[in-house]
Amino acid sequence: MPGSSVLSNTQKVKVLMACSDASGAAIERALHAHVAGLAFHRVHRRKELDRALAKEEWHLAFCDLELADFTALDLVTRISDEGIDIPVVVVNGTGAKEIAIRCLMFGICQFIDNDAQYLEGLPLMVDVLLRRAGQERERRLMEKRLRESEELYVDIFDNTSDLIQCLGPDGRFLYTNRTWREVMGYSELELQSLTLLDVLHPDSTLCCQDRFRRLLQGENLSCITFKFLTKSGETIYLVGDCGSLIKDGGAISTRGIFKNVTDTVKAQEALRITEARYQALYENAPDIYTTLSPTGEILTVNRTGARLLGYDPGELIGESAAKIIHPEDQQRVFACLERQFQQPCPGEDIEYRKIRKDGSIFWVHQRATLEPGGGGPRMLVVCRDVTDRHDLEIQLAHQASHDALTNLINRREFERRLQRLLSAESDPADRHALCFLDLDQFKVINDTCGHIAGDELLRQIAALLQGQLRSRDTLARVGGDEFAVLMEHSTLNHAARLAEKLRATVGSFKFHWRSHRFSIGVSIGIVPVHAGQSMVDTLTRADMACYTAKKDGRNRIHTAKAGTE
Repeated sequence: MPGSSVLSNTQKVKVLMACSDASGAAIERALHAHVAGLAFHRVHRRKELDRALAKEEWHLAFCDLELADFTALDLVTRISDEGIDIPVVVVNGTGAKEIAIRCLMFGICQFIDNDAQYLEGLPLMVDVLLRRAGQERERRLMEKRLRESEELYVDIFDNTSDLIQCLGPDGRFLYTNRTWREVMGYSELELQSLTLLDVLHPDSTLCCQDRFRRLLQGENLSCITFKFLTKSGETIYLVGDCGSLIKDGGAISTRGIFKNVTDTVKAQEALRITEARYQALYENAPDIYTTLSPTGEILTVNRTGARLLGYDPGELIGESAAKIIHPEDQQRVFACLERQFQQPCPGEDIEYRKIRKDGSIFWVHQRATLEPGGGGPRMLVVCRDVTDRHDLEIQLAHQASHDALTNLINRREFERRLQRLLSAESDPADRHALCFLDLDQFKVINDTCGHIAGDELLRQIAALLQGQLRSRDTLARVGGDEFAVLMEHSTLNHAARLAEKLRATVGSFKFHWRSHRFSIGVSIGIVPVHAGQSMVDTLTRADMACYTAKKDGRNRIHTAKAGTE
């Protein structure tokens, strides 16, 4: 074979030989005589085949029709199901013809006979197979890269706040991004039958026609303004840049990237209306409207905003905005305002806490806009009360980390706190302890009085245990009737004394439910906690210590030393 073949240029071609010794030896001799760089691996059993396919990526496979415990069809179906990209050559005369026919149905077309005539041409066949396989892999890789590239750019375009459009020379829409369609109210299907003129506001028709002709001539236009009409008839103001794609000396498409400045334009128009109407809108807006100087002085405040803050407008005008901003948020708020004065940037909204005259605190979402006009720069600041949303977020965070029945922290939060101790830098002088508690008579109460009684017992036990702990100890409900206590900065002796206190407290507790009265016991396991330990091991040892306490007679304490249990 010529030295330029795929095989001779490849450093290492891995060949899987699912063949008998006779077939495998003949194939290897036929290939070794003409090419270098081949690495053969023979398998005779199904387990060997499974391991080989799972462990390695193969360039080529030879397979007898039938072997000891699998057939060529097993190999073919396996690589087909798992999407393994490997050409397979089947050796004729090594099994039933029915298997060969089934392999043909799976697309296997490479068959050889184990005789001198076929084996003489085998190197050329292998070379062709590897070339085709390499070309196919390269094609699929290129398709994958092109698809990923296209998906990436489509994703970027569809998730930008800008409106992007591409038009053909006849003004028909070739592409619009999701923001464009959402703002304009059209679907992709509807746009297939529309042109630019169909969405232009009449006021922009003449100037747009002139600009479109200039774009088709290859000119780029910057900071141009359009007025569009949405599907519902609403006027939209767009500002952006336009260009064209030139091919063979002519424009085949134009593109425009715009920002929706409708709110800004309408705000500017509102400033030009009569002072009375502007003042009425300003004063009665439902949110807090203030205008600030570059130094943070309050120049105006609407009546609604002043009332929400608990002031009369006159008490705020001339004061620093710091008067109504929480001290911990002032630096961040003023830094944001300073940036807006220096270089206005639409969309730089922030959330922070405001303070009312009575000292109460509430959360606001702030949007700041540099006001046009003379008289020096001023910032219009609009703040909306979002306290309810913040309270809901806090509530949801609490629910995610606490047990709904007992209001103790749940197992996930308990493990997070335990992991924090285990991951901390090791300090030999710092000791911690972990207790597992398991109620001894809980099932009796559940079976006797029902789950409602069991739930009430758990609530009362949780309150009882919580009352016996230090403020830095963590009590959690980690299972049905199981609790855990994480004692930070505590020796085992101290943990044992506290555990005895908990055991005695529970032991003296009497649970009343209707006409029933129950005594409760608790089994407690204690283990030391040291930084660097595995959390799974620590929890397992604590659970085993608790189990030992139960096994030794219940209502008792078992302390496991480090490295035991």
